[in-house]
Amino acid sequence: MFKKIWKHKNLLILLLTFCCVFLIYRFKVDHRFRYLALGDSVALGQNPYGEISYGYADYLANYLEKNDLLKEYSKDFAQSGYRTKDILTDIDQGKTVTINGKSWNIKEALRESSLVTVSIGANDFLEKVKDQVLTQSLPSIDEMESILDDIFVDIDKTLKEIRKYTKGQIYVVGYYNPLPSLYEKDITTIDTLFAYVRDNYETICQKYNITYVDIYECMKKDKEYLPNPFDIHPSTKGYQAIANEIIDIFEKSLA
Repeated sequence: MFKKIWKHKNLLILLLTFCCVFLIYRFKVDHRFRYLALGDSVALGQNPYGEISYGYADYLANYLEKNDLLKEYSKDFAQSGYRTKDILTDIDQGKTVTINGKSWNIKEALRESSLVTVSIGANDFLEKVKDQVLTQSLPSIDEMESILDDIFVDIDKTLKEIRKYTKGQIYVVGYYNPLPSLYEKDITTIDTLFAYVRDNYETICQKYNITYVDIYECMKKDKEYLPNPFDIHPSTKGYQAIANEIIDIFEKSLA
């Protein structure tokens, strides 16, 4: 009789101990994210009229904050005009910026970040085809794929380096057609090109346990997403659409 009572008492103590440890973990461990946005003017949030505005990174940070999931957020390492090699150079040289009054080295910022988004590579491509864009003569698919193959080599190196320092979640934001009005008659060619981009990006991302966010179809849905035919940057509405694509994938990761 007493042995049974003692046995049940031990079980109760064990159960209470487990509950206490769980509650301490639940309330003491900070599940919020340190979010770092890297990349070019799209990561920075440049609007179609040359101003730094509210971009997809800001919408994502706002979503996290509203859901009590944001500890810290910065897009200070993003810069308009950045190409893939610029991020590699920043990491290699240990670029430093001031965030919330504190000096941060990019390697340190990556180590401390539990969530990173990356937009990069579009400027690499546009730089190589700018003459054709100006003359409205679209390069052939073979030419564009050859250009992209060279860019993907640097993208692979860059994502490998980011993953080297970041143990948290990394989301690579894909490409959209930046000048839809210019190539309306060549939509089949454009679709083929961006499918090639998606396939190659996904292959690279899988190597480093990185999530690829395909935004090509999403950005085709509304002309207001890219309202300026002479500028490649989304409107705030377009940035919100991009953020929604990231958030949809992010929420699935929490399930």
